[in-house]
Amino acid sequence: MPSEIVPDEDIPQLHLILVDPRNHQRSLEDVSAHLPLGLALRGCHSLAAAETYLAPSGQNYLLLPVNKNVFSTLHQLQTHDPLTGVGNRQFFYNHLQQELRQLDIQHSLALISLDIDNFSSLNHQYGHDAGDRLVAALAKRLRKCKNGLYLSRIGGDEFALLLKTPAGDLARRSVKTFIEEIISRLLPAFQLDEREIPLFCSIGVALAPQQQTEFDALIRCSSLARKRAKRLRGHSYAIFDDRQDHTSHHLIDLEPELWKALQQQEFTLFYQPRVCLRSGEICGAEALIRWQHPERGLITPDTFIPIAERSGLIVPIGYWVIERAGRDLKRLTAAGLQGHLGVNLSFRQFQDGYLANTIERLIQQQDINTSMLEFELTETALFSDEHHVRQCMETLGALGVEFSLDDFGTGYSSFSMLQKLPISTLKIDKSFVAGIGQNSDDEEIVRTIISLAKNLQKKVIAEGVETPQQLAFLQHLNCPLAQGYAFSPPVDLDTFLELLNQPNLLAQCL
Repeated sequence: MPSEIVPDEDIPQLHLILVDPRNHQRSLEDVSAHLPLGLALRGCHSLAAAETYLAPSGQNYLLLPVNKNVFSTLHQLQTHDPLTGVGNRQFFYNHLQQELRQLDIQHSLALISLDIDNFSSLNHQYGHDAGDRLVAALAKRLRKCKNGLYLSRIGGDEFALLLKTPAGDLARRSVKTFIEEIISRLLPAFQLDEREIPLFCSIGVALAPQQQTEFDALIRCSSLARKRAKRLRGHSYAIFDDRQDHTSHHLIDLEPELWKALQQQEFTLFYQPRVCLRSGEICGAEALIRWQHPERGLITPDTFIPIAERSGLIVPIGYWVIERAGRDLKRLTAAGLQGHLGVNLSFRQFQDGYLANTIERLIQQQDINTSMLEFELTETALFSDEHHVRQCMETLGALGVEFSLDDFGTGYSSFSMLQKLPISTLKIDKSFVAGIGQNSDDEEIVRTIISLAKNLQKKVIAEGVETPQQLAFLQHLNCPLAQGYAFSPPVDLDTFLELLNQPNLLAQCL
């Protein structure tokens, strides 16, 4: 268990005002000696004096009245989250260990963790103060759930609580009933000033003793289950399953190998064709990284890119991708490739202040034909730092590079971003394409995006096309370009060069 509480970087720093009319200096010294990291402290003898700090500063202040005894006040500060009033990380971890020690054969213990989907996008859209208010409102609703124990905020938007259940088969039934109550509490939209904001949450569950009895392992299993739940839309939950979460569990140790993989050139690029839905010809491609691990075989980006983003290694890996794609583009162009070559840029890459300069240098070194180079961005990247992102896009756009917006329709503010940033292409997310023929709402979203793109004079590409029915629907709407397994999976460079010789990829789909 960590010995101290490290504040989450997403949470604005709090300044505490200790209001103690009796023994101000002594109380101030006692509390200062035991404060968690990142909390600043002022002392006042009265509430009137404290008010002088509040209005003009714009800082986040918390009044801390000392009513009876400074040590009871200090205990509250050390065990509870100042923003929400629920327990903090140390409080939760202490009680989790205590409950695990006391667990008997007649009971199971469910560790339930929950966080907000796309919380960073909400922060960028509405501001950190609004994000804090939403987190506080979420905590208020969670506190109303019956039978949950030790509700605590253990991260910026992450909460955890425990549920005691009967042992055996009844444990899962009890957990599902409790989660249904949580979701019912979360369904109404949250009020933020005059706006109504729906918050969608992902929930992960781990059971003791069925799955783990060790403190750290139980937390890890709950987190892995929550990550699996994030693959679903809306409020979602998952109970840890070793068969489904086994891969994630054993790939945690991949992080130390990523830097070695970059040094020893274990990465490679695959290419997936973009197909013109009128002629059936290949009119571009998307470059997709793969890891040729010497022991594990070919590892897909869904496995290692999140690890690379978390560790920061996505920045040098991203530059390697641009350099290799630029080198391969010469062979692709010589073989007759028309259109653009799409290369993904991660939101973490935009945290590098030298991004535009480094890419410009790589373009010059590799003599990359920028008229065929396209960077694919997600909304997360756009929200990472709007001013910096715009500067980078304008710098690279001046060199002839184009930009596409990936996974369009799945985020919060794509429509406003289309007016602000030099985005030339919209990519319809594959989740909507998958709903063609099955879900009328998805079909309407696809229809709307294609119409919007045409009205804004932007290109549009449908991702994830797999069936003749999906292809026919897109052709009926005059969608110009598509990519997906109906035409070809991502393939290595040599195989892609062979695909360029095929006159019509539509024929194999119909």
